[in-house]
Amino acid sequence: MMPIWFPWMFVGGILFIVLSLIGAKYKNKEYRSIQYLQDFISGSILIAFTGVLAPDVFPAFPSLPTIHEVDEMEMVQVGPPRLIGR
Repeated sequence: MMPIWFPWMFVGGILFIVLSLIGAKYKNKEYRSIQYLQDFISGSILIAFTGVLAPDVFPAFPSLPTIHEVDEMEMVQVGPPRLIGR
């Protein structure tokens, strides 16, 4: 099973990119394309370390809907159509 903090690594990487881009614009510096990757990796690593050391900090993302119990009547109706003569 995937840890709760794993999807937050993507959010941390994006957040680092945004903060670094704002800092570069504030200082009137050029933001090169390699810095996007560097900042994304840095943010992801920071979130991963935080997730390992303090996993309760991160709330869980909403999960995909689960398959509920299917009653017997629905199970009979699933599948290819029956032949007329049988």
